[in-house]
Amino acid sequence: MKNFSTDSMQPLLEDATEFPRFMGRYFVTALKVSSDSKGKPCKVLTLSDASGDLRVFCNAKHLIDLPVAVNQLVHVEAALKQDHGAAYYRCKDLAQSFPDKRVGHDLSVLPRSLCPVIDAFDCLLVMFSRIKNPLLKQFVRDVLLQPDVGVNYLLCPASLNYHHNFKGGLIKHSLETAWNIAGVHELSTLERDVAVVAALLHDIGKVKTMSPDIKRTPTGRLVDHSQLTLEICAWPLKNLADFAPVIADQLRHAWTCYSPKSRYGFKPKTRIAHLLQRVDNASASGKVREGFLPVFGNSAKALSA
Repeated sequence: MKNFSTDSMQPLLEDATEFPRFMGRYFVTALKVSSDSKGKPCKVLTLSDASGDLRVFCNAKHLIDLPVAVNQLVHVEAALKQDHGAAYYRCKDLAQSFPDKRVGHDLSVLPRSLCPVIDAFDCLLVMFSRIKNPLLKQFVRDVLLQPDVGVNYLLCPASLNYHHNFKGGLIKHSLETAWNIAGVHELSTLERDVAVVAALLHDIGKVKTMSPDIKRTPTGRLVDHSQLTLEICAWPLKNLADFAPVIADQLRHAWTCYSPKSRYGFKPKTRIAHLLQRVDNASASGKVREGFLPVFGNSAKALSA
């Protein structure tokens, strides 16, 4: 009989060791094939989420033969075992997970260890936890938990030859911009929430135009990232507009006018749009001092605060 509880369904990996069995969907961030203590083939998966990593050992032949790739999302069931006094998790079931619109229900599914800029990842979780408006929190989830969006947000550069042109540069630039805009004291609570979300996602289109290996994608050779920002956010914006049309338009306006060279032709008309233009330029030009992001440590549990 399986010894599952509600808490052991999709636990944070740092909490998984509290359960004799657990199951959930996690990213595979490393894998290797080796031998177990009896000399039999064994596939070792490193599962990752926002709280950390956990190794799971698969020694059943049908699990070893299952094709699994690094950075792939898998559904896993594992049980705690003992071998010569050492505790480890043996994989009882493993399947490729094929998400449709979302890879999970919260940002905790994103793999912290995959992010090249750990302080930016931790800052993302803390800033997300501080968003007060529930509709905007849901909007951020809907955008970042789309297949390929969240992981590429962690890995891609912010540019190829200009600012933050390194692996993880996109999340670093986005968090610099968001952290700077969050410190503007004259904003109301709702304005601050909108401004932070606008800053976090203002370059999200770059997950489709640039690759983690600092190259332009085939799409990026034909389409500017600003149009793709609206495309990636399309259905989350529609959902947001059903309940808060003014907030949705604030985001649309900020993203289509903040750049002085924007093809849309609109000048900034809101305080949020003006602020986003200013702090984005400050981060892009290097006027934000290097290493300014606060160090929170592993902040996965801030998501449930």
